[in-house]
Amino acid sequence: MAGREGSPPGPTRPEHPPAGTAPQVEVFRKGCSANYPSDGALSGTLDGGNAANAAASGAAPGTVRVGYARCSTDEQDVVQTEQLLGLGVPADRIYIDRGFSGTTRRNRGGLDQALAAVWPASVFTVTKFDRFARNMAEANQILTDLSDRGVLFGLGGSVYDWNDPFGRLFLQTLAMVAEFEANLRTREGMALAKKNGKLKGKQPKLPAPARRSIRRRYAEGEVSLADLATEYSVGRSTIHRIIHGPPAEPR
Repeated sequence: MAGREGSPPGPTRPEHPPAGTAPQVEVFRKGCSANYPSDGALSGTLDGGNAANAAASGAAPGTVRVGYARCSTDEQDVVQTEQLLGLGVPADRIYIDRGFSGTTRRNRGGLDQALAAVWPASVFTVTKFDRFARNMAEANQILTDLSDRGVLFGLGGSVYDWNDPFGRLFLQTLAMVAEFEANLRTREGMALAKKNGKLKGKQPKLPAPARRSIRRRYAEGEVSLADLATEYSVGRSTIHRIIHGPPAEPR
């Protein structure tokens, strides 16, 4: 499968553009508005009135994109990877965090690798805003850091400049809605768990999908215990308990 999980950049990294000849990117700045699909989730795409602008807002040929995907299921893994490839992200420039559905960037080695792989005039690309950030503070921190490094932000086929007032307002709105939706789901989940008598004791350091992914990948010989501990930013003892303990319960 295309994409690598928290793996370091390979030797085939494209050459950086020569000084003074950075690739030209047409950045979408004005007239942006969000679509609200029937399920109520803010998609971060543009409405029909701005379709022409959106079509012209992608990175120009020669501009290098670095893609990031956060997947809580195998289906999301396939869909997001295919979408990033369709946006022109090279297969070896896609970084993935598998088994995550949380609201913070803790233990997300794939995101750290993706942020480290970009350089001035490249485009950090995601398919949907909440794939990389689900709270306003982290979104602001990441986008400010990318902007300070001269990196543009790609959301689907559109490219945004964090320093532009219109682009910043749009992205801040997406961050606000992503945080609201995440908090709402958390409260609903806790209320249901409390009602069913399942809200008790200390919660595991890693979510169930991540634990299942760890057990499967270790059993298949894909990675070592030490590599898993580094990738998920936890101690080896935690990985050992996950691998040799009782299987994670299905969702």
